[in-house]
Amino acid sequence: MHVHSRYTLIVIFIVAGTSITSAFAAPISIETDNDVYDHSSIITVTGQIANLDPNYLAVALKVLSPNGNIMGVAQPEVNSDGSFVGIFNTSSYTWNGTYKITATYLGIDTTISIEIKDTVGTGMTAETTAATAPIAETEAASFYEFPEGQIAYDITCSTTSPSFIGNGDDSTLDIYIDATDDGVLTISLDESIIKPLDDGTFFVLVNNESFFDFTQEGNKLTIPCNVGDEKISIVGSWAIPEFGTIAVMILVVAIVSIIIVSAKTKLSLVPKY
Repeated sequence: MHVHSRYTLIVIFIVAGTSITSAFAAPISIETDNDVYDHSSIITVTGQIANLDPNYLAVALKVLSPNGNIMGVAQPEVNSDGSFVGIFNTSSYTWNGTYKITATYLGIDTTISIEIKDTVGTGMTAETTAATAPIAETEAASFYEFPEGQIAYDITCSTTSPSFIGNGDDSTLDIYIDATDDGVLTISLDESIIKPLDDGTFFVLVNNESFFDFTQEGNKLTIPCNVGDEKISIVGSWAIPEFGTIAVMILVVAIVSIIIVSAKTKLSLVPKY
């Protein structure tokens, strides 16, 4: 009887010890292949999830610029051993300064810092890049505010109409709301406004935080919203470019048309001999 009790205690201690070890294991960790990149680099992010949930086999990665804008998102699949790999391309003139890469899995975040500069130097470490003061970006973002009626939606958490702003730089449709009650936002997205990611899905942020509790059926998204919510961001692979660019294109087309019409008119006025 005493022997049985002793073995029972040993088993309990072993199980307890295993639980303690798991509890203190890092739930999610990430690292990059370098600490410093230039403007024509591929950033490879590798990560590991300690306690993998078989029902959730994707992790959300996002790159935040020095001023907090989302410069890139990815949703790599998680392997059976908890490992995953994400890739970002720095080939854009807007990438400059100290950037943060955040991985989110089941509501748990982890963040690391990297630096992007004109040329890659030496002697930079993760600690020094994290301590470097962020460099503010001066490039203007590409914004376009959609007039009422251009986007099909229904919202039950607010009595006022939301504002829809397309951000071409971040490939994002930002929806500003004044949620006075718990409800949902149902929105239909046309590819002329925003295109999905390569796998056909969208990435959603609520109040600038990763949000996974939404449903997608084709181009229709149903996103829960709660009292106090102010901003819902839908991230895709492309969003409508800056309105100024569209205006310039229209102006160019108009000028070319005028020139063609004028040329034809002048030709018709030339007397024939």
